Amino acid sequence: MLTVRKLFDGRTYYLDSFQRDYAWEIVQVEKLVDDLAAKFTAQWYETHLEEDTKLYDPYFLGSIIIYRQNGRIYLADGQQRVITLLLMLIRLGTLTEYRHDAGHLHAAVRLLMRGEDHGGQHFAVRVDRYAEFFDQLANDRPFTSDGVPADVRRLHEAAEHLLTRWPEDLKQDALPYFARWLLDRVSLVELDAGDATRGKEMFSAMNDRGKHLAPLDLLKNYLLADAPGDPYQLDLRWQHMVDKLHGPDRDAPLEFVRAVVRAKYVTPAADASQLLESAPHEWLHENAETIGQNRKRDGRVRLFTDVFEPLSRPYVAMLEATSQLRPGQEAIWYNTYHRIPRQFDLALAAAEPNEPEPSVLRKAELVARFLDLFVVTRGVRQLPYGPSELDELVSALLGRVRMTRTADELGHVLGEAAAGWYVHLVEMPELRYLQGGNRSFVLYLLARLTVWLAGGTGHSENVEHLLAVAQGRRPFEVEHLFTKSSGAGTYAAQATSATDFERMRSRLGGLVLLDGSDNASVGGLPLERKLASYLRSNVLAGSLHPDIYRSRGHKRFSTFIAEQGLTELFRPYDVGDPPEAVVNARGRLYRAMAERIWSPESLGLPLSSSTRSPVTAVGNDRGDGGRDVDDDAPRRRQRYNVTLKELIDAGLLRADERLVGRRDGQMFPATLTADGRIRTASGKIHRSLSAAAKAATGAPNPGDWRFWRVERTDDTLFATRARYLLSSGVGQNG
Repeated sequence: MLTVRKLFDGRTYYLDSFQRDYAWEIVQVEKLVDDLAAKFTAQWYETHLEEDTKLYDPYFLGSIIIYRQNGRIYLADGQQRVITLLLMLIRLGTLTEYRHDAGHLHAAVRLLMRGEDHGGQHFAVRVDRYAEFFDQLANDRPFTSDGVPADVRRLHEAAEHLLTRWPEDLKQDALPYFARWLLDRVSLVELDAGDATRGKEMFSAMNDRGKHLAPLDLLKNYLLADAPGDPYQLDLRWQHMVDKLHGPDRDAPLEFVRAVVRAKYVTPAADASQLLESAPHEWLHENAETIGQNRKRDGRVRLFTDVFEPLSRPYVAMLEATSQLRPGQEAIWYNTYHRIPRQFDLALAAAEPNEPEPSVLRKAELVARFLDLFVVTRGVRQLPYGPSELDELVSALLGRVRMTRTADELGHVLGEAAAGWYVHLVEMPELRYLQGGNRSFVLYLLARLTVWLAGGTGHSENVEHLLAVAQGRRPFEVEHLFTKSSGAGTYAAQATSATDFERMRSRLGGLVLLDGSDNASVGGLPLERKLASYLRSNVLAGSLHPDIYRSRGHKRFSTFIAEQGLTELFRPYDVGDPPEAVVNARGRLYRAMAERIWSPESLGLPLSSSTRSPVTAVGNDRGDGGRDVDDDAPRRRQRYNVTLKELIDAGLLRADERLVGRRDGQMFPATLTADGRIRTASGKIHRSLSAAAKAATGAPNPGDWRFWRVERTDDTLFATRARYLLSSGVGQNG
């Protein structure tokens, strides 16, 4: 049994390379201080003498394991407590320095904290990277965390918390009594393992008091314990890797290891079980034969030196791109905004360990764009894109991605996988803003559209700024073109219900992003009175103002939209334009913009001619005014050779389904017959959707698939047909 005094009296402790770093956090420090304080204060009275503390009940701190090597004492287990006790001694030294009633204690503590180096500069726990901090603490010098390793920062946090958690009574009158009791009545059991080999075995089998060995520490021991060569140098390299990973994110080191294992080694024969999450070293041990660790004597350490260490460098850059929008790595930030889990697995699967960092980052951006497209094409259909959906997608692609060598090869693999997703962009005009439901996604979509147009027309804007949260609110908010108060009268005059108006105004084409203060100030004003605010806010909202089309200062705007083939789709608002017509027109515009932002060419995900989806063929409006797909050339129409009867047979529509068409504020009901024809309100039956629409409205070309909407689902027949095409092989389930 060793008291704290005997533990430090003339003894210095060293840590071997297999030992973990200082890992205690505030909760462990609090528990130690609280337990000691409670045990002491329950016995101390002001009338006691200092000598009386010898009769106080003792406190047992548990056991430590040591071994001796080359005349030195090494800690195999218990180093967290020993280091924390050393911090307490250093704190006691500064607290007793100017106490006339504690001079003898001050001298004793100053000797104990130096261990065997009486009067020297070293401390009782000899770790090179801790020495400077111990010295700063002992001499009450300021500490700066800039550039210091994570474990040294934890030392500083522990020392600070020791002082703040220490009860005030124990800093005042009771301090000499508490210090004497701590030195002589608090004790530990010392177990001597004998030599380093036995010490390592006992280290692997034991846990520290109050904090189990962390998975990262156990992994380090597993990989490095039997390594040939200089273990100290390997330990330094490991620590350097961990420190770099700790910089962007405290949990990053362990998640990095898991990501590499998933990316490189998980197979049907070695699946990513819960064991990989809780204990990566055990997973590696169980799957050592499958992943080839046992083929060479140093197979385990090679996992560190040849795989983990080199891949950690580009991984740090990827992590940094999650917190700050960087040119060339924007999609990584976008996926972080959507809280996409494990977005780097495919990038690591494609990366070679010694590949130049720019090449790995190029692959990471391709993967990020691929995942962004996945999110967008599911979000427009209000389908989930969470962990289970991502896991399924990534797992299906891992094998093929691992076989790629270049960014171009990776782009082709991802492009082929995404080929069927583009068709869903045609559903964008039907997307409705549901507050509390899809707000985050709609904000993102509007931000991407806004920034794309701003960048093309020479304005500085970025998605991070538009989506930033400041003091609990967003500087930019979703703005409805037509508010309830401004549109109710007009809409009532057009004989449509308030429910229909609410649905119409919440569709994507009826929305823009607006500065939060402007959004609040324009409130329920009619659209024509909000246009000036729109023009000041951003180009996309400002495109509703007529001045943007005729001002000399907006020449770049006109040039850009002409280059993109969007001239006919951009239209200023004119008082008297029916709200629904405006929303429909803007919806077609947004869809066309999205087809350019998320095109295979823009994303770097090329399609072969055999895998091009219908939407990529018709996505280029070429200034055609946003005509329906069915009004395009016969070559395009033949790709959609789908009948209403097929949709009924597929279960997407029902016999006697009620349909509704809308035009100029009026509603036109119809019924779908069992054989796939349309019965209008007059009772006449039509084989053609366009013929039924013309008969119902009296207009020469009101539309067809987009004109008719299924009353039960509020989806257009166009969107219903797109889902059928996807399920029948034209596209894949994105």
